[in-house]
Amino acid sequence: MPDERRHPTNADREAAARPTVAALLRALEMRDPAGLAALLRDDAAWLSAEGTDAGAAVRTRARAFFADDQGRRWADAQQHGAHAVLRWADTDTGAVGALMVEIRGAAVVLVCEAP
Repeated sequence: MPDERRHPTNADREAAARPTVAALLRALEMRDPAGLAALLRDDAAWLSAEGTDAGAAVRTRARAFFADDQGRRWADAQQHGAHAVLRWADTDTGAVGALMVEIRGAAVVLVCEAP
């Protein structure tokens, strides 16, 4: 637990965000749009090639993320502080991509979708 008298370190942030990153990866692996949406903070933003969604529209975007999921396999998260990269490869099409996320207060506040 971080000392309340000092600024949290990246290690503190990483430890605090780890359970949320694990839950996010589980939701992605299980193709669970409701589980993914539940991890998003109300004021979250989602950046993708289609544009930027914010607030309530992020939950709609999160559900739509699974629409083109033909056979994504997710790699272990690469985490640094409150940020994580979740990489995927589609075994059917050969496509690859990633979600870069930022966690605050046990919720996802930012998702950047690549490509």
